[in-house]
Amino acid sequence: MLIAISQRNDKNKHGDLIDNLENNYVSYYEKFGIELFVVPNSSKNLDIYFKKLPIEGIILTGGNDVNPELYGEKIKNGMSITNERDNTERKLMDIAVKRKLPVLGNCRGSQFINVYFGGKLINIKEVIGDKVNHVASVHEVEIVDEKAKKLFGSKMEVNSYHNYGSDKKNLSPKLKIFARAKDGVIEGFYHSGLPIVGINWHPERKSLNEKENEKLIKAFLNRELFWK
Repeated sequence: MLIAISQRNDKNKHGDLIDNLENNYVSYYEKFGIELFVVPNSSKNLDIYFKKLPIEGIILTGGNDVNPELYGEKIKNGMSITNERDNTERKLMDIAVKRKLPVLGNCRGSQFINVYFGGKLINIKEVIGDKVNHVASVHEVEIVDEKAKKLFGSKMEVNSYHNYGSDKKNLSPKLKIFARAKDGVIEGFYHSGLPIVGINWHPERKSLNEKENEKLIKAFLNRELFWK
């Protein structure tokens, strides 16, 4: 199965923008028989790839920050902003919505999905506090959706590498929660009418919930669970 995957967009030591994809994305998804089409952030015409190639889904990856100006806030010092990537992922979402392609967004990818559908992001530590550590840590999430409980159970441990996220107040009304942390930060959601899902953890990185991640990826590939 051919799946399109987005990339980070950073500056090298010469100040030039470069795309990059962590190797663990490739090695992880290849285990499921996925062939990845790595989407360039500099392309002006993404539609042509989907017209010429048998792409059956989209993965939006982690890394970089979503530009807060997209949800009515100001850019803060230290943020890793890339308008090129934001524009590329917006085009990918436009294509996914038009073609009804399954989408899986993880970490920044899930944040972008929320913003795309009109939601907002918050700096977790500034707004909610540090009751739960979401940066380079492992924490418990509660599964609050009945369909997801059948697959994952009522709780599981996930890895966490994000400063930004969303709570119920700032989640797009088009999205429904299926997992959340004890502090109220949303860890998993799905679109109410499209095969689009966002999770705030990284399946491709070392994790305590490998079995649950495998179930999730297989559901994505087979158009099951939230991707029906």
